[in-house]
Amino acid sequence: MKSIEKAVSALRLLVDSGGELRVGDTSRHLKVTRSSASRLLASLAGGGLLEQDPATQRYRAGILAVQLAASFHRNFDLVELAQKEIEELAIQTQHTAWLGVLSGAEIVVLKTARGSQPIQFTVEPGHRLPAYAAAMGKALLALKSDAEIRGLFSAPSAPLTEHTVASVDDLLREVAMSRLRGYAVSNQELFEGVKSIAVAFEGPQKGVNVAISVSYPLFAFVNASDQPIIDKLLMFGHDFGARIGDKRWIR
Repeated sequence: MKSIEKAVSALRLLVDSGGELRVGDTSRHLKVTRSSASRLLASLAGGGLLEQDPATQRYRAGILAVQLAASFHRNFDLVELAQKEIEELAIQTQHTAWLGVLSGAEIVVLKTARGSQPIQFTVEPGHRLPAYAAAMGKALLALKSDAEIRGLFSAPSAPLTEHTVASVDDLLREVAMSRLRGYAVSNQELFEGVKSIAVAFEGPQKGVNVAISVSYPLFAFVNASDQPIIDKLLMFGHDFGARIGDKRWIR
């Protein structure tokens, strides 16, 4: 396993180094001898993940790495399409719209679009959020079976606020409600005073799912209902879902 971990570290170093890797840099980064680093890079090159430039002796991405990247981008066509859509959703709702994917038991925020309201709540792209407390997380978990959800959250999770779901059973009840109404809710479970609603979409490729949410401060609705935002999100869900062929959204 240690050799695999070192190989992964070397590939990450390749990315951080701008696409080229030297034996000496790898040796220092992995804290191994030059001969060990050379053997590791040669092994990765033998497997097609790297290739060596005969002129500079530096390593770069090999054909297998390029093929993996191409496969990744094909699978994430849905993400690219959704990124173009949330700008319009933020305009329609006047509040922050997010796009995210599920990574294990966490949500990874891929894009944020701000609305026109003077006070906006946002989390920048790249941040990870616990799926059990985020609206996007619950929306994507609703696409899984209860057994799969229990597997992800076998150990108790620490509450982030006093409103956060306290147990897996509570989470399953929330997810079941999300399935019934077509959208998920996080009401001050991540951040006090902030509510989020989210919908999820299944892409044409198996396992490629995304969620889109709208977040807003609760004080903006002290004297009004937030139902118009929910209605706009559901309308968006039906339109976008139908266009990508997600049967759950086709009327």
